[in-house]
Amino acid sequence: MTLRLDLHCHSTASDGRYPADQVLARALASGLDVLALTDHDLAPVLPHGTLARPDDAKGRPQAALRLLHGVEVTGAHDGKEYHLLVYFPGEMPADFATFCRSRAQFRAKRFDWTCERLGLPERATPEALAGERALTRHHLANALMAVPKDDGQPRTWMECYELLKDSRNVPLCDLPFTDAIRVARDAGGQTSWAHPPLDAAQRHVATFAAAGLQALEGVRPRTDKPTKNGLKRLASKHRLMLTGGSDWHGWTDDFGHFSLAGEHSDRWIAALDNA
Repeated sequence: MTLRLDLHCHSTASDGRYPADQVLARALASGLDVLALTDHDLAPVLPHGTLARPDDAKGRPQAALRLLHGVEVTGAHDGKEYHLLVYFPGEMPADFATFCRSRAQFRAKRFDWTCERLGLPERATPEALAGERALTRHHLANALMAVPKDDGQPRTWMECYELLKDSRNVPLCDLPFTDAIRVARDAGGQTSWAHPPLDAAQRHVATFAAAGLQALEGVRPRTDKPTKNGLKRLASKHRLMLTGGSDWHGWTDDFGHFSLAGEHSDRWIAALDNA
């Protein structure tokens, strides 16, 4: 039987809407077979392993849910930030979890620096400074929205993100993307480039593959056909796998509707378990 996978979603530990236990409850109710909670630059907040589902209304046993340890690590290359999904078949190694906490601490320091630069009263919480929560541009945008503009008018989300795209306001991540790949691979992780823009993938995939990248996240909801086909061709050319995930943050009520299934999911699970 083909497994249904969602290898990319978020909780309130980073920039999701729901706590991790509620994301897990939704996954159990959704019929997914495999889930990876991939909060930004953060060690796992849920255990790994196989979780049983209750029998259905007719008393028939239901397939268990396999919960993977995963993370979405941010790195920089050629003046742009990109995201790397990293997965482990078992528990995330302690050294890599420590690495993730250091990346979350970088985010907390960047959050404070940006808030000071933009004159915002918000500051990183002790939890974030300890690397146990990841602060993102979403949190910065919320802080901006809470402070009116000079003319007293509220800012729009578009205005906030325009300010936050400027590297003079939000410094570029200090971790090279190729180093992120190598650290993940050295720890035994399976790596996939998260939501790669097609033009960036065409320019950089050879470099990232040489560093140890194993897959492209080419199967995603709301991705247009030219992008899907282009990423599929690049994956084939560079002997990479294709992964998929909803990148669900909780702002829609469709969790579990999307899944990676078929040949791509079977190949990826086999590679993960045989790593």
